[in-house]
Amino acid sequence: MDDLRQSLEQDDLGWGWSRANVLACAVLAAAVLGFVGWQWWGRGHYLGADVPVEKEMVERASARIDPNTASEAELMSLPRIGPALAGRIVSYREEFKKANGAQSRAFGSWQDLQKVRGIGPKISEKVGPYLEFESQETTSHR
Repeated sequence: MDDLRQSLEQDDLGWGWSRANVLACAVLAAAVLGFVGWQWWGRGHYLGADVPVEKEMVERASARIDPNTASEAELMSLPRIGPALAGRIVSYREEFKKANGAQSRAFGSWQDLQKVRGIGPKISEKVGPYLEFESQETTSHR
């Protein structure tokens, strides 16, 4: 057994690697490739995979939101709007109504969202295509 080990360790394959080193690298490479293949196979990343889509998700994605009437949950469905920004939008809207009358609308266009602390031009441009306002059927965000 010791003779076999010595002969494996002493055989030089030309790159300064012994047969044992080459064999160890081959086993390691096979193990890594096997693991990666197993992970890929288990996640269903193959062409033609059926992805279940619920009707509600499709309707929500195609529906536009009026920031003057939307709930915090509806506002959080917008890109880059989390719970904090959604809460600030609702707070701003309520304060605006108190100051200007219950029927007044705080937001007339997507640019008006920039009046809310934490919303700048980049965020308002991102959410613009998903917004609609009572006075407009559709809103162009540019």
